[in-house]
Amino acid sequence: MGTVIQLKRRVDDCYNDLKSSVDQKISLVDEKIKSRLESDVDLIDQMVVHHLRSGGKKIRSLLTLGCSKLCGYSKGLRDVNLAACVELIHSATLLHDDVIDKSTIRRGKKTTNKIWGNQSSILVGDYLLSRCFEIMVEDNDHEVLKLLSSTSSKIAQGEV
Repeated sequence: MGTVIQLKRRVDDCYNDLKSSVDQKISLVDEKIKSRLESDVDLIDQMVVHHLRSGGKKIRSLLTLGCSKLCGYSKGLRDVNLAACVELIHSATLLHDDVIDKSTIRRGKKTTNKIWGNQSSILVGDYLLSRCFEIMVEDNDHEVLKLLSSTSSKIAQGEV
């Protein structure tokens, strides 16, 4: 039992170290996501705000930023943009997954599909993916676009 507790503490320490090492950048990721998801459609805004407020540790975007830092990237905001993409893909898959699994609770809150229905949840998940792909196109790196597109495709195939 003591080993499990020690391991949990170690994992928590590593997470906190990673988070503090990229803390300024993770705030920029949050801002990027928020600005890119703004919509003229009130329902989309409501659903996005609800989904994003449900929290999460943002492990994927933290790892993206951390790896970027380890590889020596320090100029520009490309790492922020790609971390936002990774987070948007993950969020979209959660919206889709909740519909597939008929989930009603995620992280202690009602899921978007429980509140607004399956159709709207799927479409908002698709909206997140489309915004992500817009950011990737702006990044203008064919290899990144290819990698993240392939990853999204594999995630979808895995759900089926």
